[in-house]
Amino acid sequence: MDAVYPATPKQEPPVESPPWSPTTKLVVGLTMVAIFAGLLIRFRDYIAPLILAGVLAYLLYPLCAWVARHTPLSWRASVTLVYLVIVGLLLAGLILSGLALVQQFQSLYQLVSDFFTTELPALAERLSNQVIRLGPFTYDLGQYDLPALSQQFISLVQPALGQLGLLVSFVATRTLAIIGWLGFILLISFFLLAESDPSQLSLIPLDLPRYGADLRRLARELGRIWNTFLRGQFTAFVAMSILAAIVLTVMGVRYSLGLAFLVGIARFIPYIGPMVVYIILGFVITLQPENFWGITPWKHALIVIALIMVLDQIFDNIVMPRFFGRALGVHPAAVLITALLASDLIGFLGFMLAAPLVASGKLLLRYIIRKMFDLNPWPEEYELEPPRDRGPSSTFWRRVWDKVKTRFGF
Repeated sequence: MDAVYPATPKQEPPVESPPWSPTTKLVVGLTMVAIFAGLLIRFRDYIAPLILAGVLAYLLYPLCAWVARHTPLSWRASVTLVYLVIVGLLLAGLILSGLALVQQFQSLYQLVSDFFTTELPALAERLSNQVIRLGPFTYDLGQYDLPALSQQFISLVQPALGQLGLLVSFVATRTLAIIGWLGFILLISFFLLAESDPSQLSLIPLDLPRYGADLRRLARELGRIWNTFLRGQFTAFVAMSILAAIVLTVMGVRYSLGLAFLVGIARFIPYIGPMVVYIILGFVITLQPENFWGITPWKHALIVIALIMVLDQIFDNIVMPRFFGRALGVHPAAVLITALLASDLIGFLGFMLAAPLVASGKLLLRYIIRKMFDLNPWPEEYELEPPRDRGPSSTFWRRVWDKVKTRFGF
Protein backbone atom coordinates (compact mmCIF):
# COMPACT_ATOMS: atom_id res chain seq x y z
CA MET A 1 0.00 0.00 0.00
CA ASP A 2 1.42 3.33 -1.01
CA ALA A 3 2.28 5.70 1.78
CA VAL A 4 0.13 8.77 2.10
CA TYR A 5 2.03 11.98 2.62
CA PRO A 6 0.36 15.12 3.86
CA ALA A 7 -0.04 17.83 1.34
CA THR A 8 2.68 20.44 1.44
CA PRO A 9 1.15 23.72 2.56
CA LYS A 10 1.30 26.42 0.00
CA GLN A 11 3.97 28.92 0.97
CA GLU A 12 2.93 32.52 0.99
CA PRO A 13 5.28 34.90 -0.76
CA PRO A 14 7.15 37.15 1.65
CA VAL A 15 5.31 40.36 2.32
CA GLU A 16 7.39 43.42 1.67
CA SER A 17 6.55 46.52 3.67
CA PRO A 18 5.89 49.39 1.30
CA PRO A 19 8.33 52.28 1.68
CA TRP A 20 7.11 55.60 2.96
CA SER A 21 6.96 58.53 0.63
CA PRO A 22 8.93 61.71 1.47
CA THR A 23 5.66 63.42 2.43
CA THR A 24 4.75 60.61 4.85
CA LYS A 25 8.20 60.72 6.41
CA LEU A 26 7.92 64.49 6.85
CA VAL A 27 4.48 64.25 8.45
CA VAL A 28 5.53 61.43 10.80
CA GLY A 29 8.73 63.25 11.76
CA LEU A 30 6.93 66.52 12.51
CA THR A 31 4.27 64.64 14.47
CA MET A 32 6.91 62.93 16.60
CA VAL A 33 8.62 66.27 17.24
CA ALA A 34 5.28 67.84 18.25
CA ILE A 35 4.47 64.92 20.58
CA PHE A 36 7.93 65.09 22.12
CA ALA A 37 7.66 68.86 22.66
CA GLY A 38 4.20 68.44 24.21
CA LEU A 39 5.48 65.78 26.58
CA LEU A 40 8.37 68.04 27.60
CA ILE A 41 5.98 70.88 28.38
CA ARG A 42 3.45 68.69 30.16
CA PHE A 43 5.97 66.78 32.28
CA ARG A 44 8.66 69.45 32.68
CA ASP A 45 8.77 68.83 36.44
CA TYR A 46 10.23 65.39 35.72
CA ILE A 47 12.97 66.61 33.37
CA ALA A 48 15.51 67.54 36.05
CA PRO A 49 15.09 64.29 38.09
CA LEU A 50 15.37 62.18 34.93
CA ILE A 51 18.50 64.05 33.86
CA LEU A 52 19.98 63.54 37.33
CA ALA A 53 19.13 59.83 37.13
CA GLY A 54 20.89 59.55 33.77
CA VAL A 55 23.91 61.47 35.04
CA LEU A 56 24.12 59.27 38.14
CA ALA A 57 23.89 56.11 36.04
CA TYR A 58 26.59 57.44 33.72
CA LEU A 59 28.91 58.28 36.60
CA LEU A 60 28.41 54.92 38.33
CA TYR A 61 28.73 52.80 35.17
CA PRO A 62 32.56 52.43 35.41
CA LEU A 63 32.38 51.63 39.13
CA CYS A 64 29.77 48.91 38.57
CA ALA A 65 31.82 47.51 35.67
CA TRP A 66 34.91 47.41 37.90
CA VAL A 67 33.02 45.53 40.62
CA ALA A 68 31.64 43.07 38.06
CA ARG A 69 35.12 42.41 36.61
CA HIS A 70 36.94 41.96 39.91
CA THR A 71 34.33 39.98 41.85
CA PRO A 72 32.36 36.80 41.11
CA LEU A 73 29.12 38.79 41.26
CA SER A 74 26.85 39.10 38.26
CA TRP A 75 26.23 42.45 36.61
CA ARG A 76 22.92 43.03 38.40
CA ALA A 77 24.37 41.94 41.74
CA SER A 78 27.30 44.33 41.24
CA VAL A 79 24.94 47.22 40.51
CA THR A 80 22.85 46.31 43.55
CA LEU A 81 25.93 46.25 45.79
CA VAL A 82 27.08 49.68 44.58
CA TYR A 83 23.66 51.21 45.15
CA LEU A 84 23.33 49.69 48.61
CA VAL A 85 26.64 51.33 49.55
CA ILE A 86 25.44 54.67 48.12
CA VAL A 87 22.15 54.50 50.02
CA GLY A 88 24.03 53.71 53.23
CA LEU A 89 26.36 56.69 52.72
CA LEU A 90 23.41 58.99 51.99
CA LEU A 91 21.59 57.89 55.13
CA ALA A 92 24.73 58.36 57.22
CA GLY A 93 25.28 61.82 55.75
CA LEU A 94 21.69 62.88 56.40
CA ILE A 95 21.83 61.64 59.97
CA LEU A 96 25.20 63.21 60.79
CA SER A 97 25.11 66.60 59.08
CA GLY A 98 22.00 66.96 56.95
CA LEU A 99 20.02 69.11 59.40
CA ALA A 100 22.96 71.40 60.22
CA LEU A 101 23.69 71.93 56.53
CA VAL A 102 20.07 72.84 55.77
CA GLN A 103 20.01 75.34 58.65
CA GLN A 104 23.24 76.93 57.42
CA PHE A 105 21.82 77.25 53.92
CA GLN A 106 18.64 78.89 55.22
CA SER A 107 20.54 81.46 57.28
CA LEU A 108 23.07 82.10 54.52
CA TYR A 109 20.43 82.55 51.84
CA GLN A 110 18.48 84.99 54.00
CA LEU A 111 21.65 86.99 54.63
CA VAL A 112 22.62 87.04 50.94
CA SER A 113 19.09 87.91 49.82
CA ASP A 114 18.93 90.85 52.23
CA PHE A 115 22.30 92.06 50.95
CA PHE A 116 21.28 92.11 47.29
CA THR A 117 17.80 93.54 47.87
CA THR A 118 18.53 96.21 50.49
CA GLU A 119 22.18 96.57 51.46
CA LEU A 120 23.72 96.79 47.97
CA PRO A 121 21.38 99.53 46.62
CA ALA A 122 21.83 101.52 49.84
CA LEU A 123 25.61 101.15 49.63
CA ALA A 124 25.60 102.31 46.01
CA GLU A 125 23.46 105.32 46.96
CA ARG A 126 25.88 106.30 49.73
CA LEU A 127 28.94 105.88 47.52
CA SER A 128 27.41 108.00 44.76
CA ASN A 129 27.58 111.00 47.12
CA GLN A 130 31.23 110.41 48.03
CA VAL A 131 34.20 112.37 46.70
CA ILE A 132 37.59 110.67 46.98
CA ARG A 133 40.70 112.86 47.19
CA LEU A 134 44.14 111.35 46.61
CA GLY A 135 46.68 114.15 46.76
CA PRO A 136 46.06 116.46 43.81
CA PHE A 137 43.51 114.08 42.28
CA THR A 138 39.79 114.21 43.02
CA TYR A 139 37.31 111.49 42.04
CA ASP A 140 33.60 112.17 42.19
CA LEU A 141 31.84 108.78 42.33
CA GLY A 142 28.53 110.42 41.48
CA GLN A 143 29.51 110.62 37.81
CA TYR A 144 29.33 106.83 37.47
CA ASP A 145 25.63 106.45 38.43
CA LEU A 146 26.37 103.69 40.92
CA PRO A 147 22.69 103.01 41.81
CA ALA A 148 21.95 102.16 38.16
CA LEU A 149 25.04 99.95 37.99
CA SER A 150 24.00 98.15 41.16
CA GLN A 151 20.53 97.51 39.73
CA GLN A 152 22.06 96.08 36.56
CA PHE A 153 24.28 93.80 38.62
CA ILE A 154 21.31 92.68 40.73
CA SER A 155 19.29 91.91 37.60
CA LEU A 156 22.23 89.86 36.33
CA VAL A 157 22.51 87.67 39.43
CA GLN A 158 18.77 87.59 40.15
CA PRO A 159 18.07 84.40 38.10
CA ALA A 160 20.73 82.44 39.98
CA LEU A 161 19.62 83.89 43.30
CA GLY A 162 16.00 83.06 42.55
CA GLN A 163 16.78 79.46 41.62
CA LEU A 164 18.90 79.10 44.74
CA GLY A 165 16.06 80.49 46.83
CA LEU A 166 13.61 78.01 45.33
CA LEU A 167 16.06 75.21 46.08
CA VAL A 168 16.57 76.32 49.68
CA SER A 169 12.86 76.78 50.34
CA PHE A 170 12.11 73.42 48.73
CA VAL A 171 14.70 71.72 50.92
CA ALA A 172 13.47 73.47 54.06
CA THR A 173 9.73 72.92 53.63
CA ARG A 174 9.42 69.65 51.73
CA THR A 175 11.76 67.18 53.35
CA LEU A 176 9.55 64.19 52.59
CA ALA A 177 9.20 65.28 48.97
CA ILE A 178 12.98 65.55 48.67
CA ILE A 179 13.40 62.04 50.06
CA GLY A 180 10.79 60.84 47.57
CA TRP A 181 12.51 62.51 44.60
CA LEU A 182 15.87 61.18 45.77
CA GLY A 183 14.42 57.68 45.89
CA PHE A 184 12.93 58.20 42.41
CA ILE A 185 16.32 59.29 41.01
CA LEU A 186 18.12 56.35 42.61
CA LEU A 187 15.48 53.89 41.41
CA ILE A 188 15.51 55.11 37.79
CA SER A 189 19.31 55.17 37.63
CA PHE A 190 19.42 51.69 39.21
CA PHE A 191 17.15 50.21 36.54
CA LEU A 192 19.09 52.02 33.80
CA LEU A 193 22.25 50.31 34.97
CA ALA A 194 20.84 46.96 36.05
CA GLU A 195 19.02 46.37 32.75
CA SER A 196 21.83 47.67 30.51
CA ASP A 197 24.21 45.42 28.62
CA PRO A 198 27.61 45.53 30.35
CA SER A 199 29.34 44.66 27.07
CA GLN A 200 28.04 47.85 25.45
CA LEU A 201 29.85 51.16 25.75
CA SER A 202 26.58 53.04 26.08
CA LEU A 203 23.56 52.62 28.29
CA ILE A 204 21.06 52.89 25.41
CA PRO A 205 22.59 51.53 22.17
CA LEU A 206 21.04 52.82 18.95
CA ASP A 207 21.40 51.64 15.38
CA LEU A 208 20.03 53.06 12.14
CA PRO A 209 20.54 51.56 8.68
CA ARG A 210 23.48 53.14 6.80
CA TYR A 211 24.12 55.52 9.70
CA GLY A 212 25.89 53.13 12.04
CA ALA A 213 29.29 54.77 11.55
CA ASP A 214 27.86 58.26 12.07
CA LEU A 215 26.01 57.19 15.20
CA ARG A 216 29.10 55.54 16.63
CA ARG A 217 31.16 58.66 15.91
CA LEU A 218 28.51 60.95 17.42
CA ALA A 219 28.25 58.71 20.48
CA ARG A 220 32.04 58.75 20.83
CA GLU A 221 32.24 62.54 20.53
CA LEU A 222 29.29 63.14 22.87
CA GLY A 223 30.67 60.59 25.31
CA ARG A 224 34.00 62.41 25.30
CA ILE A 225 32.27 65.72 26.07
CA TRP A 226 30.00 64.44 28.81
CA ASN A 227 32.54 62.05 30.29
CA THR A 228 35.11 64.84 30.54
CA PHE A 229 32.63 67.31 31.99
CA LEU A 230 30.73 65.09 34.40
CA ARG A 231 33.67 63.24 35.88
CA GLY A 232 36.10 66.15 35.66
CA GLN A 233 33.71 68.85 36.84
CA PHE A 234 32.23 66.63 39.54
CA THR A 235 35.73 65.91 40.84
CA ALA A 236 36.59 69.61 40.72
CA PHE A 237 33.33 70.53 42.48
CA VAL A 238 33.90 68.04 45.30
CA ALA A 239 37.58 68.92 45.69
CA MET A 240 36.95 72.67 45.59
CA SER A 241 34.10 72.42 48.09
CA ILE A 242 36.19 70.36 50.51
CA LEU A 243 39.23 72.64 50.24
CA ALA A 244 37.06 75.76 50.60
CA ALA A 245 35.34 74.25 53.66
CA ILE A 246 38.74 73.59 55.24
CA VAL A 247 39.98 77.12 54.47
CA LEU A 248 36.79 78.79 55.72
CA THR A 249 36.69 76.68 58.87
CA VAL A 250 40.35 77.35 59.68
CA MET A 251 39.80 81.08 59.09
CA GLY A 252 36.81 81.06 61.45
CA VAL A 253 34.14 82.08 58.91
CA ARG A 254 30.47 81.58 59.73
CA TYR A 255 28.36 79.32 57.52
CA SER A 256 31.53 77.61 56.29
CA LEU A 257 29.70 74.58 54.86
CA GLY A 258 27.14 76.63 52.95
CA LEU A 259 29.76 79.05 51.63
CA ALA A 260 32.01 76.16 50.60
CA PHE A 261 29.11 74.67 48.63
CA LEU A 262 28.63 78.01 46.86
CA VAL A 263 32.35 78.15 46.04
CA GLY A 264 32.07 74.71 44.43
CA ILE A 265 28.89 75.63 42.53
CA ALA A 266 30.61 78.76 41.19
CA ARG A 267 32.88 76.46 39.16
CA PHE A 268 29.94 75.79 36.84
CA ILE A 269 29.25 79.46 36.00
CA PRO A 270 32.18 81.28 34.35
CA TYR A 271 33.08 84.83 35.39
CA ILE A 272 29.80 85.65 37.16
CA GLY A 273 29.94 82.70 39.57
CA PRO A 274 33.31 83.45 41.20
CA MET A 275 32.63 87.20 41.27
CA VAL A 276 29.30 86.73 43.07
CA VAL A 277 30.92 84.32 45.54
CA TYR A 278 33.68 86.83 46.34
CA ILE A 279 31.08 89.53 47.02
CA ILE A 280 29.05 87.18 49.23
CA LEU A 281 32.18 86.16 51.14
CA GLY A 282 33.15 89.77 51.73
CA PHE A 283 29.66 90.68 52.89
CA VAL A 284 29.28 87.71 55.25
CA ILE A 285 32.73 88.12 56.79
CA THR A 286 32.49 91.89 57.32
CA LEU A 287 29.19 91.39 59.18
CA GLN A 288 30.76 88.74 61.39
CA PRO A 289 31.19 90.32 64.84
CA GLU A 290 34.49 88.64 65.71
CA ASN A 291 36.97 85.96 64.73
CA PHE A 292 39.47 83.96 66.73
CA TRP A 293 42.36 85.42 64.71
CA GLY A 294 41.82 88.81 66.34
CA ILE A 295 41.97 90.85 63.12
CA THR A 296 39.57 93.48 61.84
CA PRO A 297 36.61 92.31 59.72
CA TRP A 298 37.79 93.93 56.48
CA LYS A 299 41.28 92.43 56.82
CA HIS A 300 39.69 89.09 57.62
CA ALA A 301 37.53 89.36 54.49
CA LEU A 302 40.48 90.30 52.26
CA ILE A 303 42.59 87.38 53.52
CA VAL A 304 39.79 84.83 53.03
CA ILE A 305 38.88 86.14 49.57
CA ALA A 306 42.56 86.08 48.57
CA LEU A 307 42.87 82.44 49.70
CA ILE A 308 39.76 81.42 47.74
CA MET A 309 41.05 83.31 44.69
CA VAL A 310 44.34 81.39 44.94
CA LEU A 311 42.38 78.12 45.01
CA ASP A 312 40.39 79.25 41.96
CA GLN A 313 43.57 80.09 40.07
CA ILE A 314 45.12 76.73 40.94
CA PHE A 315 42.04 74.91 39.66
CA ASP A 316 41.71 77.10 36.55
CA ASN A 317 45.35 76.90 35.46
CA ILE A 318 46.59 73.55 36.78
CA VAL A 319 43.80 71.15 37.71
CA MET A 320 41.07 71.82 35.13
CA PRO A 321 43.32 71.79 32.01
CA ARG A 322 44.40 68.27 32.95
CA PHE A 323 40.76 67.15 33.08
CA PHE A 324 39.31 69.08 30.15
CA GLY A 325 42.09 69.72 27.64
CA ARG A 326 40.35 70.66 24.38
CA ALA A 327 37.32 68.47 25.03
CA LEU A 328 34.69 71.22 25.30
CA GLY A 329 36.08 74.18 23.36
CA VAL A 330 33.13 76.51 24.07
CA HIS A 331 33.13 80.22 24.71
CA PRO A 332 32.42 81.24 28.33
CA ALA A 333 29.86 83.81 27.15
CA ALA A 334 27.90 81.06 25.38
CA VAL A 335 28.02 78.99 28.58
CA LEU A 336 26.71 81.93 30.61
CA ILE A 337 23.81 82.61 28.21
CA THR A 338 22.93 78.91 28.07
CA ALA A 339 23.00 78.73 31.87
CA LEU A 340 20.45 81.54 32.12
CA LEU A 341 18.18 79.96 29.49
CA ALA A 342 18.50 76.39 30.78
CA SER A 343 17.76 77.46 34.34
CA ASP A 344 14.33 78.62 33.20
CA LEU A 345 13.60 75.16 31.78
CA ILE A 346 15.10 72.73 34.30
CA GLY A 347 15.88 74.96 37.27
CA PHE A 348 19.19 75.09 39.09
CA LEU A 349 20.41 72.04 37.18
CA GLY A 350 20.54 74.21 34.06
CA PHE A 351 23.37 76.25 35.56
CA MET A 352 25.40 73.14 36.25
CA LEU A 353 24.97 71.50 32.82
CA ALA A 354 25.32 74.60 30.65
CA ALA A 355 28.86 73.87 29.41
CA PRO A 356 28.26 70.32 28.08
CA LEU A 357 24.91 71.41 26.61
CA VAL A 358 26.67 74.12 24.59
CA ALA A 359 29.41 71.71 23.48
CA SER A 360 26.86 69.04 22.50
CA GLY A 361 24.73 71.56 20.61
CA LYS A 362 27.82 72.81 18.77
CA LEU A 363 28.72 69.25 17.76
CA LEU A 364 25.20 68.39 16.53
CA LEU A 365 24.79 71.71 14.71
CA ARG A 366 28.09 71.24 12.90
CA TYR A 367 27.05 67.71 11.86
CA ILE A 368 23.64 68.88 10.58
CA ILE A 369 25.04 71.83 8.62
CA ARG A 370 27.75 69.76 6.93
CA LYS A 371 25.25 67.03 6.01
CA MET A 372 22.85 69.59 4.54
CA PHE A 373 25.64 70.88 2.27
CA ASP A 374 26.76 67.32 1.35
CA LEU A 375 30.11 67.73 3.08
CA ASN A 376 32.05 65.24 5.14
CA PRO A 377 30.70 65.67 8.70
CA TRP A 378 34.00 64.49 10.18
CA PRO A 379 36.86 66.43 8.60
CA GLU A 380 40.39 65.81 9.76
CA GLU A 381 40.50 68.84 12.02
CA TYR A 382 37.70 67.39 14.12
CA GLU A 383 39.37 64.09 14.87
CA LEU A 384 39.32 62.97 18.45
CA GLU A 385 41.95 64.57 20.62
CA PRO A 386 44.96 62.24 20.86
CA PRO A 387 46.07 61.07 24.28
CA ARG A 388 48.14 63.76 25.93
CA ASP A 389 51.55 63.13 27.40
CA ARG A 390 51.07 64.03 31.03
CA GLY A 391 54.78 63.98 31.75
CA PRO A 392 56.97 62.01 34.15
CA SER A 393 54.78 62.80 37.17
CA SER A 394 51.85 60.90 35.67
CA THR A 395 54.17 58.03 34.68
CA PHE A 396 55.47 57.80 38.25
CA TRP A 397 51.99 57.59 39.77
CA ARG A 398 50.94 55.07 37.12
CA ARG A 399 53.85 52.82 38.11
CA VAL A 400 52.85 53.18 41.77
CA TRP A 401 49.25 52.28 40.95
CA ASP A 402 50.36 49.25 38.91
CA LYS A 403 52.39 48.01 41.88
CA VAL A 404 49.40 48.46 44.21
CA LYS A 405 47.15 46.52 41.82
CA THR A 406 49.73 43.73 41.55
CA ARG A 407 50.24 43.59 45.32
CA PHE A 408 46.56 43.37 46.24
CA GLY A 409 45.41 41.46 43.15
CA PHE A 410 43.06 44.12 41.73
